[in-house]
Amino acid sequence: MNYILFVINLVMILSFAFTMNLLSKPHKNVLLENTLSPDHLEHPEVLALIAEYRRRIFQFVGISSVASLIFLFNLYDSITITLFWLFLFLILGSSYLLQIHYIGKMHQLIANKKWQLPIDPVLVDTKLIQQKNRKLLPLVSFLPSLVLIIVGLFYFPNAENGPGWLLSLINCLIFLLFLYLWQVIRRLPVRPLTKDFQINQQFNDLTKFYWSLMVVLMSTVTLSLFFVPLLSSQLTGLVGKLSAVLFVLLLIILLVVPIGTLLHLRKKQDQLLASTEQRFYDEDRYWRYGVYINPSDPRLFVPDRVGMNIGINLGKKSGKGFAIGTGILLVSLMVVSIVPLYQLDFNSDAISGELTGQSVRFDAPLTSSQTIPLDKIETAALVDTLPKPRIRTMGMATDHYLTGNFKIDGQSAKLFMDKRSHPILRISTADTTIYYTNKDASKTIKLYETLQQKLQ
Repeated sequence: MNYILFVINLVMILSFAFTMNLLSKPHKNVLLENTLSPDHLEHPEVLALIAEYRRRIFQFVGISSVASLIFLFNLYDSITITLFWLFLFLILGSSYLLQIHYIGKMHQLIANKKWQLPIDPVLVDTKLIQQKNRKLLPLVSFLPSLVLIIVGLFYFPNAENGPGWLLSLINCLIFLLFLYLWQVIRRLPVRPLTKDFQINQQFNDLTKFYWSLMVVLMSTVTLSLFFVPLLSSQLTGLVGKLSAVLFVLLLIILLVVPIGTLLHLRKKQDQLLASTEQRFYDEDRYWRYGVYINPSDPRLFVPDRVGMNIGINLGKKSGKGFAIGTGILLVSLMVVSIVPLYQLDFNSDAISGELTGQSVRFDAPLTSSQTIPLDKIETAALVDTLPKPRIRTMGMATDHYLTGNFKIDGQSAKLFMDKRSHPILRISTADTTIYYTNKDASKTIKLYETLQQKLQ
């Protein structure tokens, strides 16, 4: 787990650095959230400020990367995950403050040089408004995603050791989310950015096409990701390895395709705008903090100025509610992921097995309990090692703990294990196999001996 978290942190650092660096490249004559005339984009003081900003990004990457080496140390799982969340919030905060600082410096430079642009009157192009969605991919483009949803509704509940209805529900919610994003793109208003109406139409057509294409592709790939792990758990040999490779490829596609699509769109947009004179609507004052805050704008969702995302209008109550809700969700996820690990690390009986009447019950955080009637037990034995291969189907696997549903040596199994404790109690029934270790090895042995007496 430590190496995985280390790699995840490096990816996060590089992702934030990539996004920050895009602010230093002009898009629609916007540089560091400030609009400049084409003549001023290459001014020596502007270039010097951009160079300084990029040096700070490089320093941010260097310091953060060195700090992330802490994840390579063998710490308690709970401490490691706590550090992961703290690191995430630290990266978010420091990168945001860095952007705000240099957005302010660019704004001050424009004010000092008196480079403010004249505001053009609002122009309404009725033809553009009527044809704003002519290149938007139609709803029928979601047919592959819909097929995956229908297949999942039949497949997931019957998948051995699978989370069943939960995966089906998650799949449906993800599908609805992408449909909602498509609807957001469809409803995005248009505005003449130049004095050339033909270029305005081409600009809008490109935007609607590439954004809808990205949403459709992400929907199909994301839903496909849910099938591969369950299929992998039922396959062996070369086919099983190929399914694992497919899962990695789908993850790469999910990460690379959106970035590549939007970068391509951004390049095409800039090429269009470079061929004519742009109009200035004085939106800089609404982007002072790197986010859009305009109470008089009825839009909830607005394209960001980098051309790589759709942001929230924090000037609206619903926008503020969305931002607060996102923060609450992140904190909740942190608590849900950390608290059980603290139980596992610092509660000696967090993973427990005990006899209750004519049954044996196993419990552990982050997984459902398992109660087995004694008359259903076929064998109970102590083993030194856990068989391989081990494939997690729905559970937790850290450096120290294995809990939840797994495939062990091709057989369905449920694990309640501290990996540092030996021997391992293995209980077999007609339906499944249980592997259990208490932190205190003597308690595992005692439960085994008691079971042997009851089963005789």
